[in-house]
Amino acid sequence: MKKYIYILIVGLVILTGSCSKDYLDTNPTDQTTPGQVFLNVENAFAALNGIYRNFYTDGDLWSTSYGAENFGPSAINIVTDLMGEDMVQRDAGNYWFVYDYLYWMRTSIAGTSDHPYAYWYMYYSIIDNVNNILSRIDDLPGSATDRNNVKGQALALRAYSYMYLIQFYARTYKGHEQEKGVPIYTEPTDKNSVGKGRGTVQDVFDQINEDLDNAITAFQSASEQRHKSHIDKYVAYGLKSRVAMLMEDWATAADAASKALEKSGLKLMSNAELLTGFNTVANPEWMWGSEVNDAQSTSWNSFFNHMDSRISSSYANSSRKVISKFLYDQIGDNDVRKQWFKAPVNTDEYENPDLYAEGPDVNYNQMKFKVKGEGSWAGDYLYMRAAEMYLNQAEAECRQGHYTEARTLMLTLLGDRDPDLAAIMDALPNGNVITVNSYADDMSSINLLDFILLERRIELWGEGFRIFDIRRQKTGFIRDYPGTNHYSPGDLGDYGLFDVADPESWEWVYMLPQSEFDGNPSLDADADQNP
Repeated sequence: MKKYIYILIVGLVILTGSCSKDYLDTNPTDQTTPGQVFLNVENAFAALNGIYRNFYTDGDLWSTSYGAENFGPSAINIVTDLMGEDMVQRDAGNYWFVYDYLYWMRTSIAGTSDHPYAYWYMYYSIIDNVNNILSRIDDLPGSATDRNNVKGQALALRAYSYMYLIQFYARTYKGHEQEKGVPIYTEPTDKNSVGKGRGTVQDVFDQINEDLDNAITAFQSASEQRHKSHIDKYVAYGLKSRVAMLMEDWATAADAASKALEKSGLKLMSNAELLTGFNTVANPEWMWGSEVNDAQSTSWNSFFNHMDSRISSSYANSSRKVISKFLYDQIGDNDVRKQWFKAPVNTDEYENPDLYAEGPDVNYNQMKFKVKGEGSWAGDYLYMRAAEMYLNQAEAECRQGHYTEARTLMLTLLGDRDPDLAAIMDALPNGNVITVNSYADDMSSINLLDFILLERRIELWGEGFRIFDIRRQKTGFIRDYPGTNHYSPGDLGDYGLFDVADPESWEWVYMLPQSEFDGNPSLDADADQNP
């Protein structure tokens, strides 16, 4: 690891010793000094809060520039959906995220501004900071239940970070277990540490599962979750379910998702709540998210700035994120989720693009994610909710041939969203093998698994799952279908009209940043770089 990140402070993570940027001077005068972080368990909690605070960051914390699209996990949710076929970058706007949509990003490794560098830096920063916590937590004064809470969170954060690193910098788990993964660090580093080589994909997944199992064990004897920004036992089970889905370990995926749903007070959103903008941790369905108030909102460098085109000053106002025509057409007319998107009414918007150069009123425009109130940038960030766990469990049960259980779970999730879905699902044959690709013009012969995967695409649109699902399902994607709206009437033209049908494609895998090879003697650019 090129970046040696080894000092924590209360409320802020200090990144030091390696970067082209120097964060040593960012310690605010009213905060605890680094030496005080490990005086007691309460200070360790504060150090964790610093890590979570950097999940939404203003400026160039993770890169030397391009902070407008490197503002943490919620930015990654935009990227990973734009890399699929269900979210369309309708306009160029200020060109933020355009290169992700057009697949011009994975080889941008020479500098320290683009995603291959920023994501590597961000997740290894989290890893090294939690390694510092884990190396000391057992000896800190404080209650045993609080120590276990901190330990559980730190372990889960490390697993979470490796889960994203392995998905960005290696091919999907199944069938590639012995390919090169990413370097694994479980101890703190300092300026004298020597970087490690790439472990195998299997090695990384073994570490992820070990961390999650140990986190869950720690949480069994831990104090209660203090805030929804904190990972707790149920979020750890949710992460365990995500990882098992990637590994095609269906029994574990179903069991972990079921346990995640046991969280007290957790319930699915009502139809009215589904239309309120996905912007508050007070939502009863949210399991994990960042609370971002007016004072902490990162304005230009924020998820909502790129998604809510109602705001005239927003990037989204001239760079609309819209749902693909194909997926929109699969949503029933009585399904409340159809209201997440603008109905196609402007028949001339492509013939007269100047009339629709700005604003929300374009065909298929997203209205799922909205700020809490116009005139403010405030809006909380979602990282996990109950619907995902229902979908994980339903797919995993279906894959095992447990069709009754899968149908019951889907009906529980979707019954209120669309009153017609029960009859539609009843008419579907059982089946646990995918029979259609990500796009098919004839959906009349789909089976139960196809239905679950289609509903997953609708339900989780914009929440950052699509390209990872495409990879693990090994379906590829098709954008250039008859009637497609993967076309921009402006600067993008028809650049988005391409397909990546090869399920083994390297197009979905970032190359490692050049700075890692420059600073890590255990890596060789010829032998260890991705194709």
